[in-house]
Amino acid sequence: MATSIVIHVGPRKTGTTYLQKALTLAAPTLRESGVLYVTRLAGVDRYNHVAATYAVSGLRSGRSSHIWRNVSEENIHDLVRQLDAWDGPAIISSEALGGLNTAEATEFISYLPSAPVQVIATLRALPDVVLSSWSQNVLNLHTQSLDTYVKRSINRRAQLPPSERWRLWDEDRHATFWRSYDYPGLLSRWLHMGFPVSAVVVPDSAEPRGELWTRFRKAVNLDALPPIAPQVRAAEANGARSLEELEVIRNTVISATQQGLTLDDLQPLRGKRWKVPQGTYLHSGTRPGLVPATAEVFEQWAREDAGLLTKLPINLVGPIEDLLRPARRPETPQPAASAEVAGRLVASRIFPIVRDQYRRAERGSWVGRLKRRLNRRAVRLGRWVT
Repeated sequence: MATSIVIHVGPRKTGTTYLQKALTLAAPTLRESGVLYVTRLAGVDRYNHVAATYAVSGLRSGRSSHIWRNVSEENIHDLVRQLDAWDGPAIISSEALGGLNTAEATEFISYLPSAPVQVIATLRALPDVVLSSWSQNVLNLHTQSLDTYVKRSINRRAQLPPSERWRLWDEDRHATFWRSYDYPGLLSRWLHMGFPVSAVVVPDSAEPRGELWTRFRKAVNLDALPPIAPQVRAAEANGARSLEELEVIRNTVISATQQGLTLDDLQPLRGKRWKVPQGTYLHSGTRPGLVPATAEVFEQWAREDAGLLTKLPINLVGPIEDLLRPARRPETPQPAASAEVAGRLVASRIFPIVRDQYRRAERGSWVGRLKRRLNRRAVRLGRWVT
């Protein structure tokens, strides 16, 4: 049985994909050094343990629209089997854990071996998280504008004392955003479950990506983790998208649904599959930003949350000032960049879907195809007889 378990709970959009890809690359070396990071669950290669998280039956219920609603429970059982068979420390990383309420998190923990648990959360500046979260929503085929998304996020953060706010979000299963990104509430939830908690502050995007790995390694406190981060390709790290790309995608989905396509038709393009093919861009485009009025709201909340973090009994890794970075302001979109993204998107993603739908419509049902084939054979046979 695993002698100790480090659980990285995310939340989403805080460098989790980069860390998980780095852990996956390091997994063979870690195993040789006595540390387990599971990279295969239920016969499928996985770079994180989100599938095992949502495989817990209580976490699937009530999430009929969730992309993980049909995940097999075998994923959590396989994770537990590997932990039971391991004699040494183990690391679990699932950004989905950061959005769970107390009851859901307790249910997930109940599946794990009874080994000492250490919880690690990665914390990113709140304004950056809001923009990144909207970007991911667009990639997941949601059509809310940035302005609407930001206003809804502001309206949902109740003006209540922190403890009361946390209690309300813990009771509301759909309050995932603020249950994840009100960092003092997130950490307090895991502290109240009786676990030691470390908080890794995500460095500014201008710093080398290896700095996040360095801070994460310090929090994990296992010498087996390599001092220098494994080289994760930028294309695999779920990096930032330009405003032009996001707006083209968002408006494509809006237009497609207006013309009769369903979200099921568009599912093959969900998430990373939307990604415009790699190559040299003539126009880099601009990045999403917050207008001054809303930026000030999130910057103020970031300062309040940072003050609460300093009062919690946690291990804080990284300067808290990295949580207080000012919000990025909007830039003027580049029409040429929008046109380039649109062209690539149509050529590589939209056209194949339309083409395949046209071909299916032309072919018709299998019964119709069989009848046409028999008719053609009858005609050929008739010509031969005559």
